[in-house]
Amino acid sequence: MKRSANFFLLLFIFILGPYYPASAINSEQTIVNAIQKNYQSVRTFQAEFEQKSFVNMINRTEIAQGNVQIKKPGKMKWVYNDPDPQVLISNQKNLWLYSLEDKQATKMPVESVYSSNTPALFLAGEGILTNIFNVTEVITGKNIYTVTLSPKEAKSDLNRLILRANKNNYQIIGVTVYDDLGNKTQIKFKNIRINEQIAESIFDFKVPAGVEIQDFTPNP
Repeated sequence: MKRSANFFLLLFIFILGPYYPASAINSEQTIVNAIQKNYQSVRTFQAEFEQKSFVNMINRTEIAQGNVQIKKPGKMKWVYNDPDPQVLISNQKNLWLYSLEDKQATKMPVESVYSSNTPALFLAGEGILTNIFNVTEVITGKNIYTVTLSPKEAKSDLNRLILRANKNNYQIIGVTVYDDLGNKTQIKFKNIRINEQIAESIFDFKVPAGVEIQDFTPNP
């Protein structure tokens, strides 16, 4: 599985810690609610990104760069430019992963990706944070809120999700995903543009000539 799909699929058990005073709990919940409220106001999201993926099995960190476009509900396009060119597109019905170097495109149904335990669900505007995750920690930095979340579903391969949001406007500027195998994927967004028009055609994947197709969608 390519590293872009790894993030999307992952990005797709709460244990009560020390006792927190009621004011602290309320403060944390207020921050999380504000992040959710801000993201609900976002209709489209576009940004450049840098992704660092630590693969535990081979003890190696892979770095990739590209751009992302999201249009709610459920439409996403991730373009990985360097070092392994890939395109990942979701149009609410199907998801395509296209590897330019391998000349191979994989098609799968969206429901196989958008499960209730994936951060991709939230990023695509399909979920509510507190319905999918338990809030385990909120750290207030100088300019950033860092929110650590754990999935409510014990069957999830996801260990925890960390969101980083701008302290001034609660805009999400970074995501880190940890899985149960010790892998870690971190994405930082920059040059963020909110609520600009995105053409529907962006999310329609046209298979280039000479590209092998692996189709995992159900037959009619």
